[in-house]
Amino acid sequence: MNIEEYGALWEHITIRLLDIRIITVNISEDPNTWILPSNAFLLITNGKGKIWLGQAMHQIKGTYILHASKGTRLDCLAKKSMEIHVLSYSSPESEKLNTERSQTYNGVESLQVSFGFEPAYPLPFIEIMQLIYRQWNELQSAGRIQTKALFYQWLAEMLKQMLEQRKNRTKLDRVDQAVHYLKRHYAEPLKMEQVADMLECSPRYLNQLFQLQLNTSPSRVLSQIRMEQAMKLLVSTKGTLQEIAERVGYENGYTLSRYFKKHYGVSPEFYRKRRESIIQDIAPNTFQPNTLLKSHYPEWSERAVPILEVDQIRPAQDSVNLKGVQVRKSSEPAIPRARTRILATSMGEIMIPNKPSRVVVDWNLGEVLALGVTPLGAPHSLIESNQMLEPYIYDQVQDIGNHNFISLEKVLELEPDLIITWNPAAYASYARIAPTVVYGGNGYASVAEEIREMGRILNRHTEAETWIKEYGRRVHTLQQTITGKVSAEKTFTVIDPNWGEHITLVGNTGTRGGKAAYGLLNLKPAGKVRQELLEPGLEYLDIARSAVGGYLEDYLLVLDNGPRYGFDDQALGKPWEKSIETDHCRVISLDWNRYFLSDPLSAVLQAEEMAARIMGH
Repeated sequence: MNIEEYGALWEHITIRLLDIRIITVNISEDPNTWILPSNAFLLITNGKGKIWLGQAMHQIKGTYILHASKGTRLDCLAKKSMEIHVLSYSSPESEKLNTERSQTYNGVESLQVSFGFEPAYPLPFIEIMQLIYRQWNELQSAGRIQTKALFYQWLAEMLKQMLEQRKNRTKLDRVDQAVHYLKRHYAEPLKMEQVADMLECSPRYLNQLFQLQLNTSPSRVLSQIRMEQAMKLLVSTKGTLQEIAERVGYENGYTLSRYFKKHYGVSPEFYRKRRESIIQDIAPNTFQPNTLLKSHYPEWSERAVPILEVDQIRPAQDSVNLKGVQVRKSSEPAIPRARTRILATSMGEIMIPNKPSRVVVDWNLGEVLALGVTPLGAPHSLIESNQMLEPYIYDQVQDIGNHNFISLEKVLELEPDLIITWNPAAYASYARIAPTVVYGGNGYASVAEEIREMGRILNRHTEAETWIKEYGRRVHTLQQTITGKVSAEKTFTVIDPNWGEHITLVGNTGTRGGKAAYGLLNLKPAGKVRQELLEPGLEYLDIARSAVGGYLEDYLLVLDNGPRYGFDDQALGKPWEKSIETDHCRVISLDWNRYFLSDPLSAVLQAEEMAARIMGH
């Protein structure tokens, strides 16, 4: 990278600071992975391990500085606990200058470039970043100016130290030749042995050369090239996964899908579907690729499976009526913005529109939908992993990223008049965009209290009371119906077998259908489930697959995420399923993608579907 050119760019580009947060990465045998939704500087302090930006690997020993461009995949393998300051920013001018050429091999053309270095004098970076972090919650104009001034001070120190450390390196011709060869022949079933033979060296020596110059391996570069080509084909063609796989060098669509999901965090089918739905709503020249985060928790990953129909709640063409609560599509003519009001919140008093209409949520999707408000933006990870809510969402809800790492650039682009968040730590970043309310949905004593609070925020008190009354009626009807059809002595166990070698027993709180089963339907848990999970108040309990038979009695409710995660011989080998006496334990499969959230609206829809499946079994 040409440091002088990079520094000169900063003299002519206006930026907006979006967010600053501290992420702690604990020691792990497997890398923690996420996709950065915005350009970001990362300051690692006291760390030890490896970080990959795309295919480039950085060895971390103490303090280290990284810059990653928007959409970069970041893998962090910590050998010692790392504390990472992440400072995110946006720059429209920089994005206009960006090109599609790989900046691993080219010079600086915009701020959209990834790099890293170990500072010789780390103390100034740490001190200034700590000042920025402390200053971030200051929302007044003077405070914002001071925050940006501190950032430029930090940037100037970085450029100064990079220039001092710069060393001329000899270009390794073999690496350049290998990269060009991989770009030309990626569609072939390449092996590194043949690439090394062509360059008259051993595979081991070629790998050493790649590590020396690019901090990565030839195989990872080849994988990066293939993934980029596959993504282009998914968008520009209607080819099947098998056809695309063969065109980018893989034997079959399954292999492509596995690598694609590992690389980008979502399946090819999901990426194509979301891209097509967004293109229908915005002009192609303004489209920006989805920025996706794969969380530290695997159940937050994106998954796409067929949608089950729920006949009784399928909406009409123009609207859906939930027993008196009318939900309008957001495509109807916009209502002129009403006057404002003062709202008392946990973060103090704020001024918001009298009836917010352009609402963005990062978690409490169901509570907003229950009151007849279709959010302007919400995380794709919530929508895709709880398809129960699809009839209330329509196609107008814009994707703002993963719920654990929101794209603030996308939120800014949507121009909301209200942001509702679960996370007090994100308040300062959101409040710089629009009035923000921290909603503590999990801290309320009852569903009625929870919905009334959302009604107060959205100024929809009547809708809240109507929904609460209808919610109570539906739950009562469900309990009466299932009591008349299923003996009160029958027991139920809810499991999620989708995340590794263990089985997750689901309790009566949190996500994954437990609230619907034990809370709304009042289903009786199996003896060991009650003793080891519900009575101690646990949300989940992980057990060995071989031990699951001891937690089963009459009914087993399985959250099934497709053949790779459910009852598939090859995936599970059925070491524990053989222990189930099917004459005594009935197995009912439930679509995982409909049971992730546990808000009141999702829970009652899940309970209705669950009851129908139990009574029809």
